[in-house]
Amino acid sequence: MRRTPILLLLAGSACWVPIERGNEMETRITRLEEENAVSEKQLGEQRAVLRERIATVDQKIAEVQKKLDELNATAHRTGADLAVNQDRLQDAVTRQKGQVEEVQHRLDELNQAVAALKTDVDGRFAALKGAGALDEWEARKKAGDIKRPADKGAFFALAQKQEQGGEAGVARQLYEEWVRKWPTDPRAADAWFRIGEIRLGEKRYREAILAYGKVAQDFPRSDKAPDATYRTAEAMLALDLKDDAKAILRELVARHPKTEAARRARARLAELSAPARKKPAKK
Repeated sequence: MRRTPILLLLAGSACWVPIERGNEMETRITRLEEENAVSEKQLGEQRAVLRERIATVDQKIAEVQKKLDELNATAHRTGADLAVNQDRLQDAVTRQKGQVEEVQHRLDELNQAVAALKTDVDGRFAALKGAGALDEWEARKKAGDIKRPADKGAFFALAQKQEQGGEAGVARQLYEEWVRKWPTDPRAADAWFRIGEIRLGEKRYREAILAYGKVAQDFPRSDKAPDATYRTAEAMLALDLKDDAKAILRELVARHPKTEAARRARARLAELSAPARKKPAKK
């Protein structure tokens, strides 16, 4: 470094500076310059380190941003794919539902056709079996078309109305359905008795005996029990079961001695016990 300019400045100044002082000042200036150079070098090195770190951080930020962008793109793409797949699945489900409804509709039509065919076949078989079977089938068919009330009293009244209107077979169907629904109700005795009466009128004596027996067995304290017992004996006589009928009549007299049914039973027993009249011999 050139020192002449500094010395000339000092010599040309109005102040007097000793040579030692000048040397000291020059030494200090030199040291300061050296220190300044060192500081500048250190600062340069620090700047380089900082620039490198900043570059590294910028690179990391760029990498992270790239990853974020990729993740966002994947998320959007996945969301879009999910939406498309969901739409496809929804369409498939809708198509399947439509197919199921179509199959169900066809099945319903098939069931209706089968039911109609079964009804027709049952009717033909009933006709082949005879008038009784045909009447039974027609009564069942008519009863199936009648709307049943939920109330048991109204249901029973419906059966009575059918019987009073001359539809005995339909009434029997309703009475039988009534006792299946309310088997322990006290009016079940009346329903069973009416079933027995209808069966007896149809000359279905065995079925009549079973119906009357339900009254006597399940409802022995019912006011219908004595009459049901007497009618059982009548059905037995129709089947030529005379001894069994007489036993039933005697049991009726023993269990219900003060009833009108017991009075008729005594008369019937006397009639059955009377000796048969001999037919006059032909001349």
